[in-house]
Amino acid sequence: MNNYNKKKPTENPKANEENLVQDLKQSLEDTISETKYILDDLEEKLETTIKDQSISDATKKIVDSVKEDIKNSAPEKTREIVNTVETKKFINNSEEE
Repeated sequence: MNNYNKKKPTENPKANEENLVQDLKQSLEDTISETKYILDDLEEKLETTIKDQSISDATKKIVDSVKEDIKNSAPEKTREIVNTVETKKFINNSEEE
């Protein structure tokens, strides 16, 4: 008999779900952080590359707007993820009863 057929100990589903939520939150935070870094780098490169000040100013304004949108939407998206997971947990618990 091979070892693949042996049952693995079951994990606590609630703890596993909490870990998944935390992983999602961390992933979202990491993505936002990386995006901010990319946009900062883009802004710096544009400032040193574009010689026309009006184009540089307009581009900087657009990049700043995108960064602000990302910063403002992050908490909302995190809440949406948590609410979705909580709703799914509630539905699953209701079905089990």
